Amino acid sequence: MKTTRTTLLALVLIALAFVAANGAFAANKKVTGDKMFNIALTAAFTGFDPLRTNDQASTYVNAQIYETLYRIGPAGDYIPLLAEELPEFSPDGKSATVKLRKGIKFHDGTPFNAQAVKYTFSLIKDPKFGSARASLAASIASMDVLDDYTIRFNLSYPDGVLLAKLAHTNSAIVSPSAQAKQDLMVKPVGTGPYKFVSSVSGSNVVLTRNDQYWGKLPVIKNVTMTVIQDESTAIARMETGEADFMPELSVPQIDRVKSIPGVKVGTSESARITYVMLRPNSWVNPLMGKKEFRVAIAKALDTKGYVESIMENYAAWSGSIIGPKVFGYTPQAESYGYKYDPAAAKAAIKENHWENEKIKFLVPSTPQYSKMGEFFQANLKAVGFNNVQIETIDWSAWLTESKLPNRFDLSLAGWANVTRDGTELLEPNWESKVSARSKIDNPEFDKLVYQGKTTTNKAERIKKLDAANKMILQEAWAVPVYNAVNIFAYNDAYANVTNDVSGTFYLCDFAIAQ
Repeated sequence: MKTTRTTLLALVLIALAFVAANGAFAANKKVTGDKMFNIALTAAFTGFDPLRTNDQASTYVNAQIYETLYRIGPAGDYIPLLAEELPEFSPDGKSATVKLRKGIKFHDGTPFNAQAVKYTFSLIKDPKFGSARASLAASIASMDVLDDYTIRFNLSYPDGVLLAKLAHTNSAIVSPSAQAKQDLMVKPVGTGPYKFVSSVSGSNVVLTRNDQYWGKLPVIKNVTMTVIQDESTAIARMETGEADFMPELSVPQIDRVKSIPGVKVGTSESARITYVMLRPNSWVNPLMGKKEFRVAIAKALDTKGYVESIMENYAAWSGSIIGPKVFGYTPQAESYGYKYDPAAAKAAIKENHWENEKIKFLVPSTPQYSKMGEFFQANLKAVGFNNVQIETIDWSAWLTESKLPNRFDLSLAGWANVTRDGTELLEPNWESKVSARSKIDNPEFDKLVYQGKTTTNKAERIKKLDAANKMILQEAWAVPVYNAVNIFAYNDAYANVTNDVSGTFYLCDFAIAQ
């Protein structure tokens, strides 16, 4: 076909228009706080009540709306937030008095005061309420409202983790009037720098700045968080300028994002541990109750190989469930578990005739876990486990179904340690009365966890936490994989964009680039 000058000119104009359209985002550095700030989430949030949700996506939303008594700073220090100062502990450590800031109101106009704090922790303690983290209030025997802005927590034991618990996002203070008349899961009310505007369930949520906020007003005024579970599609939104921030980015997508004009890849330190969960009770395959069977599985998993080949330099291999950024970590814990030993795994399988034993492997469908599931399934097949059945499941469904009995033998899990305290990792994930998924039901382990939290002596606490960590690893109840680095992507028209060590971001800290 003959190409005319007119046709050629038209093609050039189309090409220039395409370049202009795709480069407009990069060229337009002048943004204002009034511009809608668009966030792409690759996992769906489950709700907006901070007391009843514990998934990362929900925390992304709730951390903007609600506030806790304290916030953990970058150096692991405790910064008073709704509290005016750090708690005053009694000499015996069995009570803590907290003075609160004055003049703060919830978004619905309800005053923030000591009664609101008491109400919140009473809900967390109430088994009928269904708190996602009832352990946060386990040590609180009673509370005394000393005046409108002073509350005393009376403790059943000296709680070495109390301050960390008061800084946990799942102990954010809620409005008593709002909680009583509406479902905060769909219509949240907090004291934070952002207010709820609207939401489409499982799809998006819109927030706006709380212009009556008691603290420094955020620069960014309007925010939309949109659930885009396909990571490639979410990145495409970054390419076109339809998204300004992705709080989670998988390693294989880093180079693609780095090639986008006007978009940066950011990293920050993390206290998150990612691990393989081996369920010894409530099993699909009863052999999971045998330590020898679990050890064969543990020895088959090339965790270092996964970190080196898939995670590159964006994660640190871990041999310990308690990581270096978490209180209770000891260097010797890195050697407590089982090394990758495919020959030993093969021998155990052959000797015990386990070749065709069914292993149900429940894998969340998020970008992080999908590739990991395939990698470890291949490891298990390579040593002779011929009947490893992967079931890929939507993240929000995994959060519910992984708690059910007889649902899986193996699964993948991660824990973003908000408090950076080993008790708040071990207790909610493995302690018999609290654990919803691992279900190890071991009294000796429970005793170690209890002893580790019922003292303020740091050396004693580390000793007990280390012993509990050792038990998890030597019993092969879990196989640690890596300590993560937070990886995220953002429009470089913004500054101070980061995630804290728990993986949570706070929009009030973000700024406009100069």
